[in-house]
Amino acid sequence: MAQLELFTSNGVISGLTSRLPLVGDGPTLQEPFTLDEARWYPNDGSPPRSVGRATIEPDDILVVVLPEPDVKVHAVWYPITLELGPYRVSGRLETQPGFDPDRALTRPGGSFVPLWDARIELLELARAGTAERAYVQVNRYAVEQVTSPLTLGFYFPGASFVEAEGVPVG
Repeated sequence: MAQLELFTSNGVISGLTSRLPLVGDGPTLQEPFTLDEARWYPNDGSPPRSVGRATIEPDDILVVVLPEPDVKVHAVWYPITLELGPYRVSGRLETQPGFDPDRALTRPGGSFVPLWDARIELLELARAGTAERAYVQVNRYAVEQVTSPLTLGFYFPGASFVEAEGVPVG
């Protein structure tokens, strides 16, 4: 059994699963996902509570915390900050050397985009602190705003973009 965290618009649910929602290089969440021994952490500041078995609809999942995969040796890392639902997620986006988003033939194949060294914070509740996770996947269709030195319109359709000054971080 693996521990899994799912960030939704109303809070975070954490629990055990016998299967990680992965296919290929990202999560595939096309049907409701069930967690056992689940614990609910609401965003409104109320105390966490045990909920036993919980079923979450795929469209409700904004961020999935997953075990960190092997990193490719020749990756180039770019800083990125995303706003989706009640969260701000900052991290590093992996690209291949020479990646040009305007001319790239590769596009995200699924609904989720991976980020490494992620920091997740609530936009409206600063006192909640920051969750730091080694590896997350973000629902790219839920992203409302992107701050990045790259133009990533095809990664996050429907989002507004703020160009950040910067260079690759690795």
